[in-house]
Amino acid sequence: MNPKETLPRFDPGPFERLLATPAYMLGAVKFGSFRLKLHESFPDAPMSPFYVDLRILRRLPLIKRAAVTVYESLLKPLSFDLLSDVPTGATPFVSSLSDRLEVGMISPRLDPKSYGAKAPVDGLLKQDAGKTAVLIDDVITTADSKLKALKILARSSITVRDVVVLIDREQGGKESLEKAGFALHSAITVSRLLAFYQDQGIITPETRSHTLEKLHQLNRFMSQIV
Repeated sequence: MNPKETLPRFDPGPFERLLATPAYMLGAVKFGSFRLKLHESFPDAPMSPFYVDLRILRRLPLIKRAAVTVYESLLKPLSFDLLSDVPTGATPFVSSLSDRLEVGMISPRLDPKSYGAKAPVDGLLKQDAGKTAVLIDDVITTADSKLKALKILARSSITVRDVVVLIDREQGGKESLEKAGFALHSAITVSRLLAFYQDQGIITPETRSHTLEKLHQLNRFMSQIV
């Protein structure tokens, strides 16, 4: 397959316009060979051909504001009463979103609090029971952390229908959420991001083709261990 022949005709979305190039320049998106959390349990799994760490975007206020704007564009068509982060990757962005939209923020504790009131969800008020929240994270891979956060919110009588992320790594997370009854809204998928980077001359066709091939190998391995 010649990757030049499969490039989409770009009508750039908010992520491409505001974040794709800065994310690459800052090292938030890297290409090479990387270990993932998966490798702690499966050390022989194929290495990831790319790595995404959007936490660095919080370092520069201008880029952080751009990220918040991308999130805001994803949230516009959704209906919700509260914003909930998945600690801690998206926490600074959700905090800024809460201020910008004037919508309350809550945070499920993925590691249970063993002291004090032992609240499973930070920021939750008694009158919030029955309200709807949108769950927000930076990246989705398998959706494990999202599903854990969703269970905590459900036990606290918070309804969630939608999960919002900036980048979908296309490694089963969307399908896992849909199977559990939730809708995923992502600003961009990895395959489209690769195409955009090639289109802009940031990566070569060979890098894109190699990355897609290695991603397929990793996904095939992951499908065999589920």
